[in-house]
Order: sequence, then C-alpha cells, then structure tokens
Amino acid sequence: MTLSGTVPEGEYWAARAGDSPFAPGTLLPPGSALPHAVPAWTFPAVPDEEPIPFDYTVLYRDEHLLVVDKPHFLPTTANGRIQRETLQTRLRRDLGEQVTVLHRLDRLTAGVMLCSVDPTTRGRYQQLFASRRVFKRYEAHLSGPVADGEVRLPLLKRKGSRQVVVDTRGTETVTLVRNRGSFVELEPLTGFTHQLRVVANHLGAPILGDDTYPIDRGLNLRDFSSPLHLLARELAFNDPLSGEPRAFRSLRSLPDRIE
Repeated sequence: MTLSGTVPEGEYWAARAGDSPFAPGTLLPPGSALPHAVPAWTFPAVPDEEPIPFDYTVLYRDEHLLVVDKPHFLPTTANGRIQRETLQTRLRRDLGEQVTVLHRLDRLTAGVMLCSVDPTTRGRYQQLFASRRVFKRYEAHLSGPVADGEVRLPLLKRKGSRQVVVDTRGTETVTLVRNRGSFVELEPLTGFTHQLRVVANHLGAPILGDDTYPIDRGLNLRDFSSPLHLLARELAFNDPLSGEPRAFRSLRSLPDRIE
C-alpha cells in the first residue's frame, strides 16, 4: 500500500492515531509505503469567496475550550456552497488549526457556540452533546402568539428538500415553549435540523425572517437584508473534567422587531 495517485493530489500529513507509524503532523511524501490505512489530513484547494460581512466575538477561552458568539449569516462549517467563509475556517485562521466547533447552528441563527482547542480533551466535551447533557436556551420573535407548553413532533428531513416536515415516520423531537413578553423562549430537549423553525411554523407562528418556513423562498447566500429572529442565548453544562457547572450567554440582541 502506498500514498499514491489513488488520493487527490496535494500534501498530506499524518493525523493523530494510536496505531500510526508516523508522528502526528509528519508530512507523508507521495509514494510512501504504508503498512495499513493511515489517518491523514490535508488542506484542499479553496476558491476565493466574497466575504461575509459579519464576524464572531470571543466570549471565553481556556486551555480546553473556546466560546464564541456567532453572527447571523455565517455558516458554522463548510458545505457544498461555502468553504472559506465559515466560523470554523475563521477560527482556525485566527487561533490555530486545533480549534474545532463542537456543535452546529444554522447559518441564519446567531448565538453562543462551544469549541474545543485541545484534541486530547475534545471527546469528553463532544460526548456532552451526544448524550444530550447540554442545556440550550434560545430566544425568538414569532409572527404570532403561541401558548406555553411542551411540543412533541416527529420530524423528517426529505432528501433534496431544504424543508424538514412533520411526519409520523420521522424522529420524535421535544421542545419547551415559554412566552417572555416581547419574545418567546425555546428550549430544545432534542436536536434535529431546523427543529425550532419547524416547531414555530407548526404552531402557526413562523419565526420572523425565516426564508424556508412556511414557504421556501430559495437560497440566496448573499442576501443579508432579513436576518432570522432566532438567537442561541444560553448554553450550560457540567464540565466533564472538573465537574463544575459552566454557563455561557450570548451578548447579541435579537434583530429589531418590525411589526
């Protein structure tokens, strides 16, 4: 087995793996003999992209974690349409290649996000999200009144469609809804694509600025005129390393509500 033309052209470096014969970060020359499949990482060519004119703010940093406030319109990670202008790419450019976002927010959603800066402890924090041990609280402006309560919906993401639908074949989701005067507080007890947006639409009061619910108005990545009125306000958990409670809040405001 060799590192050869069977992989895309470019430079590859050894990744962190317990059974790798190469130290992490070692450049793997083309034609290198490999005793078995060896994890590697590379920097693929990324085309120039028109800058997204909004940026993150650092809320907290220590030797394990980085907490940032993500703006509206900035994707969390790369996708088929945007590669360079993402939160993770900017964080790695500014703070180093070790930075990895630990969860996702929709491109149109702003708010607090947790990132890892230490690969040796990253898995402990990722497990918090996998086991649903992270408290998340969102704030939103809805297009109409809704009642307080618990909303249970089976949600299904259909292939080829931007919209998630309520379908008995889907995954059950749970969301708590609370009115807080000028805004609505949403607490997802599960995590599903567009969960809060679909819940609001199902209740008959879509989130203001939503380009997908109830009507998919098409994807325009350069239209910054109408932000989604949804903010990830708070994120809290018990630290898996120290056992201490940790809580972080976004300092952003919801977009101005235009009645």
